[in-house]
Amino acid sequence: MTLLLIAVIMISVMSGLLGSMLIYKYGGHLSLTDVPSERSSHSTPTPRGGGIGIWVALLVVGFFILKDVPFTLVAGVVGLLGLVEDRFTLTSHFRLVIQFIVSSLAVLMVVLFSDTPLTTSLVLFPLWVLFVVGTTNFYNFMDGINGIAGLTGIVGFGLVAFFSFFIADNVTIAFMSIALSCACLGFLPLNFPRAKVFMGDVGSILLGFMFAVFVVRLSTDLRVFFCLIMFLFTFYADALMTIFYRWRKGENLMEAHRSHLYQYLCNALGFPHWKVSIVYMSTQFMIGILAILAYKRGFNWQIILFIISGVSFPIIYTFVKNKILT
Repeated sequence: MTLLLIAVIMISVMSGLLGSMLIYKYGGHLSLTDVPSERSSHSTPTPRGGGIGIWVALLVVGFFILKDVPFTLVAGVVGLLGLVEDRFTLTSHFRLVIQFIVSSLAVLMVVLFSDTPLTTSLVLFPLWVLFVVGTTNFYNFMDGINGIAGLTGIVGFGLVAFFSFFIADNVTIAFMSIALSCACLGFLPLNFPRAKVFMGDVGSILLGFMFAVFVVRLSTDLRVFFCLIMFLFTFYADALMTIFYRWRKGENLMEAHRSHLYQYLCNALGFPHWKVSIVYMSTQFMIGILAILAYKRGFNWQIILFIISGVSFPIIYTFVKNKILT
């Protein structure tokens, strides 16, 4: 087990690093370049698709070490979709259709291989699919400043790995999560604190999708579900608050924007990208640890944590927006 763990860590870190180096050097020649627009948080053209190493790490670990072929194949399709998006820029409607198809397939596979009521209920099937698609896009939305997606990936999947190994006794998901966390670590040197390469959809869409699928696979009851979603709380909260405010203003939710809290902090208030990313990572780590402790104490403690966190973020979001307006 120890040798297997070392192999997964080394393969994943090196894959994440080599993938970002490859795109940094050849991304321009492959037309994998992010050209800044008025809604961007960066000002210079930067190679994108650096998350390809994260995708490769998952494929290598899934196929050749864990031999979890069905789910690794599905993950491979999601990563490929992200890479195609990085290169050709697909329409949002086409992306959603493909995401719903792949997510439905992933949830169906969980249903077929699971015997727990929370995952096998036909009533919950469409909700699980919507959860996977939503999480996939939320992670993608949040990949907008240097380091935020990579740092959160390290923490989020690290927490999933801990829960899977020590609480859920699911070695496969534990090692897959370790692979994703370590691949994010390998990717970071060329993305943080200054970005020489962006993760791109090949990384962010894959990370969001895999996180959601892990939640579906591990959720034997509501207590587990509530614990796991707190491992990505900062991304869920920021994305949902942004969607709510934009919906209230009557904006087109499919259009690009700069309305996330992290964007306000960087673009309007002038905080450096790396500081905001560190704050998000630190907050996520703290909430994740509290989520595990609350899980061990009981469902009432989980609800208390969920309410406190759920109320705190809108207050902070509103405070920052009002500060900008004044």
